[in-house]
Amino acid sequence: MGLAASQARFLGLTARKSNIEYQGQQINQARTALSNEVMGLYEEYNRLDVPTPPSVSDYTKTTYTLDSTNEGYQIESFSKITDGSQYDGYYDVVLSYQQEVAKAYTYQAKDCITTVQKDDGGNYNYINFQIGTNTYTYDANDPDNSTVTKITSDYEKYQGLSTIMQSQGLTQGTFYMYMINGTAYYTSEDDLNSTAFEEVDGKLRYYGDYTFDYQGAQKTSQNVQAKAALTQDSSGRLSTIQIISCENAPELMNNTYSITTGTSEDNLAYTDAMNQYYYEKAMYEKEVEEINKKTEKIQTEDKSLELKLNQLDTEQKAISTEMESISKVIEDTIDSVFKTYSG
Repeated sequence: MGLAASQARFLGLTARKSNIEYQGQQINQARTALSNEVMGLYEEYNRLDVPTPPSVSDYTKTTYTLDSTNEGYQIESFSKITDGSQYDGYYDVVLSYQQEVAKAYTYQAKDCITTVQKDDGGNYNYINFQIGTNTYTYDANDPDNSTVTKITSDYEKYQGLSTIMQSQGLTQGTFYMYMINGTAYYTSEDDLNSTAFEEVDGKLRYYGDYTFDYQGAQKTSQNVQAKAALTQDSSGRLSTIQIISCENAPELMNNTYSITTGTSEDNLAYTDAMNQYYYEKAMYEKEVEEINKKTEKIQTEDKSLELKLNQLDTEQKAISTEMESISKVIEDTIDSVFKTYSG
């Protein structure tokens, strides 16, 4: 390669090296900007408030229970009357109590062995329920020793049967009852007819879960409105109540009751607080997820820029090596020319 060509190549490589250095500077600036974005996201993450679930102990309320009332009346709320009426100076009081309501329930006997037999007319003359280690039997030929009672009428005489029939929309039918610890359990002839029995030794037998019905009690909260006079103790808590007027519970009228103060969990307030916590938790997780996605995107961009920078670095080293080689060629060529003319 001649001197002119070497010098041209050297100048071209110098320009290319400068361009690579410029590209490297641009990439470093871009990576610095990405780093600043990551720091901004980190500060945004630190500013997030981590939601904490509410504690049950923080949601209790003072309860006021009227003494000497069978229903256990409690004062739900009270507000002073200032309308100038005959009750001016008294209080509007809301009293609550728990009322038991009969309800039909189902009991599923696990691994029950049910064995039945029918007479020539297709009527059940033998029924046997084996539930765990207990056996309950109806035998039409030996009713005195039967532990299962057959019922075809006078349903109201049997514990909870009317409630069960009402829940099923029935007004008649044949039922079979057995007792466990004072509770009556029932199955109907229709239930038996729909059971998938298999014939075993001349009898029909079913093995599996079998459902019986029984009556339980369900408590529902009831409220009554009253006009009353209230007194407080030195701590500001209610101590007595005198019922002046109460249409829904007239037996309370003109009576004065002492009040027992207690505490109970404010389930409604706690539920509201939990719902708020779930909402805040969902919003927090959403914001964290968005920050993580942005961070991952920036990290991907930074990795790509790092690879480009490594490629430029490799290219720059190759150019530097070639420039050193060409510089040596130019130097040797100049020395050779000067030696030739100096001789």
